[in-house]
This record gives sequence, structure tokens and C-alpha cells, in this order.
Amino acid sequence: MLYFGAMKRILPFLSAALLSLAAASAPQLKPQAEVLAAGELKAKVLAGSRGVPPMTPAGQMCRVTRGDEVREYKVFEPADLWRARAEIGSWEDRKGNVQRVARVLSGVPAMDRIDCSQEGIDARLDELEKDFKPTDENLEAWRRAWGPKGTGRFVRLKTGRVYWVEFAFAETVSPAAAQKLLQAFERSVSVSASAASASGRAMKWWETKNAQYAFLTDLDPAKGKKFVADSMKLMTALRKGFEYYVPPKGETAVGKVRVFRRKADYQAYRKATGTVDLQSCGLWDPNRDELLIVAESPEEALATMRHESFHQYLHYATKRGDHAPWFNEGHATFFENVKYNPAKNTIRVIDTGNRAMWVDRDPVRVANAIPRLLELGHDDFSRGDVNLNYVTAWAVCYFLEKGCYAAEEFAPYRGICARYLELMEGGSSPFDATVQAWSLVKGRDVPADFLKFWRAKRKAALGKRL
Repeated sequence: MLYFGAMKRILPFLSAALLSLAAASAPQLKPQAEVLAAGELKAKVLAGSRGVPPMTPAGQMCRVTRGDEVREYKVFEPADLWRARAEIGSWEDRKGNVQRVARVLSGVPAMDRIDCSQEGIDARLDELEKDFKPTDENLEAWRRAWGPKGTGRFVRLKTGRVYWVEFAFAETVSPAAAQKLLQAFERSVSVSASAASASGRAMKWWETKNAQYAFLTDLDPAKGKKFVADSMKLMTALRKGFEYYVPPKGETAVGKVRVFRRKADYQAYRKATGTVDLQSCGLWDPNRDELLIVAESPEEALATMRHESFHQYLHYATKRGDHAPWFNEGHATFFENVKYNPAKNTIRVIDTGNRAMWVDRDPVRVANAIPRLLELGHDDFSRGDVNLNYVTAWAVCYFLEKGCYAAEEFAPYRGICARYLELMEGGSSPFDATVQAWSLVKGRDVPADFLKFWRAKRKAALGKRL
């Protein structure tokens, strides 16, 4: 009896202690409110969390041919651009709990009423936002369109602006604890006194721009500012080289570059776009118009930028993303190893580096692979002996862009790249453009010409062109 009596007295204290422990282990908000949404407001975010800016919306390239005119443009899902405009960002803590914050600006545009280009959707969103009233009915419609991604609520500011906050929990959290967290967020919200251009400090991401590139990164500003500045300067010099060899057709867009401090964050971002990527340290994503780079190794990051930024440039300069691999990958590898003069901010293409080293090892094998390379589409290029494909693509473009200027006997090769681009601009398929462009040297023994250049005229090519 004494045992059971003691237990009856102890149990309430144990229950209270367990409840207190559970409350302490539940997700918490940071003690202090932080600046969010580029200075738009202040609010508390999850303690021990990392901020991730909203994902860039994906579009699909479409080509329209009317007579001799070929127009290529990108179409979007209206809901994707609506969400991108609404999202402020998300924060994930060490246990995987996620907090998301969004602006409530308008409903989703109807598909049958708009042009599905980005300009058309943006124009329609502007119209909807002017007329939007945050009535209970409109807010409920907004919530349904946003989708059930967690436990959330609307937060109204005195200014009339409405925000949505939600939490998606990776651990077990009681409904009462979730509501307590939402209430704590609501109490913390205020209009920020910061200017609209202030950085979102809770996000830990910052942006810098020049006339040609816009960098978004979570690198530590104190250490990362120099890396970003040096990268932008190098890429500006590379852009001059790109334009020299592949003249743009009209104005080119500002290149978006997202630089990740950690490879794990890059992989998580890629996974969120629907791709499990455990190998690469960067790439050009044409659907989202952004160049992704991991900066854990600055040297590797710069090498990746030199390659992938050409893919980005070619997409903008030609308004086409379906180029033949020999041309696209060949020129990307062509710019991997350049001699950079930071004082003059200029580059010169040289014939050293990994690709040239592989040609040196077995030039006959590379020369004999050229005819096969010219027939490869993108999928076939990425299969089989991928390294040989990249090395051969580099060899082809180095020969066409510099090598064939080393001696007059190679002069017929000098017009191939320009002819290929002309045909692509006219609407030809990559395969047809390749066949017609290479017909300029019909009857020539291409492998033998390349071998002759590599063995006897290589040095003379170094001083030719840029």
C-alpha cells in the first residue's frame, strides 16, 4: 500500500515533468525578430534554422515557325509564377522542421485569359493584385490554391497587408504546440523600419549585380564578397570571349547565378527541382534560367563557372537551347582553360589543360572519333565513353576556332561555326545545321587534317584570334 500510495503522489510530478520536457523539445522561434523579405517586415523564424530563398520557377521552351521566321520563347504555369511572387522564403531547423512565409497578394490567374509567357502572366498578376481584397472568401480561395503544406494561418498587419505562415513538422508536435508556435510568430510580426533594399538577414542570402550577371549566394559576406567580386570580374571577361566567338543575336539577358556555400544545400535544391544529383558541383538549368554553383572549393567553382556559363550565354545569345553537343559542349570545354589577365580583365584561349592532355595521350583515337561525334545527339553524347566525347568536342572546337587559322591549307574549316549558327538561327535542326555546315569541307579527310594540325601546326595556332 505504501508503494502504490507513493506512486500516486509521484505520478503527477512525473507527468508535469514529461510535459515540460516535451514543451522544451518542441520547435521554438528565435528570441529576436529578424528582417525578412528584403526589409519588408520583421518577424521571428525557427531557432537554429537555415533560410532558403524561393525556388526559381521552371518554364518550357517553345518554338513557333511562321514562314521563314522562327521564334523561340518560354512558357510557364501561371500557378508557378504566382507562387514565386508570393513566397518570401522558408527556414529549416536541424530536425527538419520547416517554416514558410508568403505574401497574400492575389488569386491565381486563369489559364484561358492570359498569355503564358512570363511577361503575360506578370501583367495579369499585376491586374489581379490591384483588385484583390482580403475578404474571408478570397483568403480561403488563396489558401486552397496554396495547398496543404503544413499547419498555417493568415496574419494581418495594420497596413492592410496579409501574410501566410505555416509550419511543416518532421517531428511529432501536438496541435496545441503548433498553434502556440503560430501565435508566437503572429505576435512577433511588425512592419520593418528598414528600407526596401535592405537584405533579408534571416535568410542569410545576399545578392549583388553588374550589367551582365546577378549573383545570389549564402556565402559569408566577409569572406565571400571577394570570391563573388572576382567571379563576376572573370565572367565579364569570359563574356567578351563568348561574344567574340559566338556573336549574340540581339541583346542578351542578365545571367542569374546562384552560389551555394555547401554542396549538401545544392543537392537539396536540385532534389527539390525533381533531380537527385550526387555528382555535379554546378550546372546551367535552362528551365529556371539560372547557373548553379557550389563554392566549397573556390578553384573547382571557377572551373565549373567557365564551362557552364558558356551554356548559359549560348542559350541567351541564340535564343535556342537545343544545340548540337559538338558545338555546345565543344565551346564550353574550349573556355574551361583560358589565360586570364586580371589587370586588363581579358582572356586568351590556350591549348593546355585536361582536355589537351588527353588529346596528347592518343591523338589518333581522338581524331578518329570526330566523325562519330558530329552525329551524336545530347542523350547519346552522355552515354558510352563520355570522357572521349568531351575531349573530342574540345579538340573539334579548338581546331575550328583557332587551329584552322594556323595555316592556309585549313582555311575551308574557318566558316563552319558561323554557318552552323546561321542555319540554327534560320530554324534548322541541330542535326541538319551540322550536316550543312560541315559540307563546307566535304571531301576532306577531317581526322587526317586534325592530326596534321595537332602534330605540326599547333604552336602557330596559339597566336591566332582571341
